[in-house]
Amino acid sequence: MCALKYIYFVFLLSAYGIRCNGFSNMTPDKSYSASTEELKKLLEVEDELAENLSGYLEQLKKKLNLVEQSLTNMQAEHNLMMEDYETHLGNPLNSFHLTYRLHISWRKWFEYTSNAQANELEHIEKAHRMRAKLPTFLDLDKASRGIDGLMYFYDLKPEDLAAGNLSGFLQPETALSSQDCFAMAEFSIKERKHELAQIWFNVSLATFKENNSIYEVCEFNKYAIHNSWGALLMSNKQNDEGLFHLRQEPMGEQSFLAKEFYEDILTIQRNCTAEYQRPTHLHCRYNFTTTPFLRIAPLKMEELSTDPYMVAYHDVIYESEINWLLNESAFHISLVADSQFSPDRTSKDSNNFDEDSNVVKAIDRRVTDLTGLSLDRSDPYSLINYGLGGHYLIHDDFHRYSQKNRLFLGERIVTVLFYLGEVDQGGNTIFPALNISVTPKKGSAVMWYNLHNSGDFNYEAMHSACPVIVGSKYVLTKWINEIPQTFVTPCMKEKW
Repeated sequence: MCALKYIYFVFLLSAYGIRCNGFSNMTPDKSYSASTEELKKLLEVEDELAENLSGYLEQLKKKLNLVEQSLTNMQAEHNLMMEDYETHLGNPLNSFHLTYRLHISWRKWFEYTSNAQANELEHIEKAHRMRAKLPTFLDLDKASRGIDGLMYFYDLKPEDLAAGNLSGFLQPETALSSQDCFAMAEFSIKERKHELAQIWFNVSLATFKENNSIYEVCEFNKYAIHNSWGALLMSNKQNDEGLFHLRQEPMGEQSFLAKEFYEDILTIQRNCTAEYQRPTHLHCRYNFTTTPFLRIAPLKMEELSTDPYMVAYHDVIYESEINWLLNESAFHISLVADSQFSPDRTSKDSNNFDEDSNVVKAIDRRVTDLTGLSLDRSDPYSLINYGLGGHYLIHDDFHRYSQKNRLFLGERIVTVLFYLGEVDQGGNTIFPALNISVTPKKGSAVMWYNLHNSGDFNYEAMHSACPVIVGSKYVLTKWINEIPQTFVTPCMKEKW
């Protein structure tokens, strides 16, 4: 019985190590998990793998020795030249040799060190051929299920298995590593045993050892544990605990994106369900001053914020215009920066409207009435549709051009967002930094400034589209360029 348990533990360690190196997921004719006899074959496979890796290492050592010897010779010649470079380079043979070495020799050295040689490729190709003999994901799943079953029937704890303690039989050399415990945590999540998964994550952190070369090869570190644990907690709406784990990793690009994603989700959860009360110093009134036309046809305006300046307009786009826009639309999956698909945004949009049509020209005139700005060089209209659960996480509307490019291309100074239909439930546009939530109302529009008077980005204008619960949401967006506004809205000092 002890021998069986030992083989089972060896299999779990080797199987997970195999998985982290990208081994095949193909289902073999015989499953290694099916019997002890099949498990024994893994030892022979590992022997062959170790022998092949050892041969590969010897070839790399020879290559390293050759490079070191050649580098020593080159450094000696270089130092000799530096002692009296005028005399040295005064000899045409030395000048020729230096030129040849830099033009030809160094290029060859780069190719030699960058590319695998024939004797190295032999070992690499053999390792690829052996993939067919390696355990699959199905084998690992069965082994994990076996460990999970032992825990259930013998009341074993993750801490015991991590110490190599099998129901009172202690064998430290069979102890599960931090990486093995992490694998069991992931298996527990798959089996929806979330409490057990948290225990495995905790044990994985407790047994993690720094400077482990195997972890480095497998790209495994304690931050991977924290991130997976944090994601699990966030999925269970344990937001504060989840963010604690997600914030453990130093600010690299991937860790920043992960934390930003979950923090955005948390912000939306809090703000999309909150109730807001407009400050008493903001009012509803008729706007008849933005353009001369408004003196005879003022617009119903609702003040939302003074910094950034933000207002809502009511009854500013008509049923006939909405019908025309919807009929002329050809929707495609919405993309984000650099035309990339992102789970941050789940919607479809259309921006292929005829700018010379009477409807588009009429809406252009109305946007000018709403904002008092020129629409020259502005982005085309974008009609966006959010279906069930459709949302857009916290974002801004800046292009973020470099200063040099901004002088020629211009930033988005103002955003105008028309609501083309009612939404039965959900779908609000929220501005978390301002505690503002705008409910979609057919025919209305919200307008806000993305830039400070100085031209700097106003990050308080960051916003999100809350998920649609019931219904479908249609919005029409117009982003207005700053460059044509030079003599329309001159920059003002922030403080007088």
